[in-house]
Amino acid sequence: MPPLRIAERRVGDVTFLALAGRLILEEGENPLRTKIDALIREGRADVVVDLHDVTYLDSCGVGALVEKCVSLRKAGGDLMLLCPSERCRHTLEITGLLLRVFEVYETEDAALSRFAARHATSS
Repeated sequence: MPPLRIAERRVGDVTFLALAGRLILEEGENPLRTKIDALIREGRADVVVDLHDVTYLDSCGVGALVEKCVSLRKAGGDLMLLCPSERCRHTLEITGLLLRVFEVYETEDAALSRFAARHATSS
């Protein structure tokens, strides 16, 4: 299987990370952790992770998402999920994390609007 691919795109202060492949132990969770840690060091703490093209998500992948969500919140930002594939959505629903930990959006505009609203109220 090919390793997880991560495509980065920036829109203002928000960073979109489009993942493709398997977010699993030793294949995808370490590159995702490394990428988000680098964004935090740059001061980019508002991140949207697009899970549309993630074909498999295991407990290590879920753990990486939760860990980096906590890291981003400590840095004053957040991690939101975009368009999780059916398989990812199912895994996140089973864990009970889908709505308790993560905000999930179906469009980039909706995620951007949520970040904009948060920053407007915190100003």
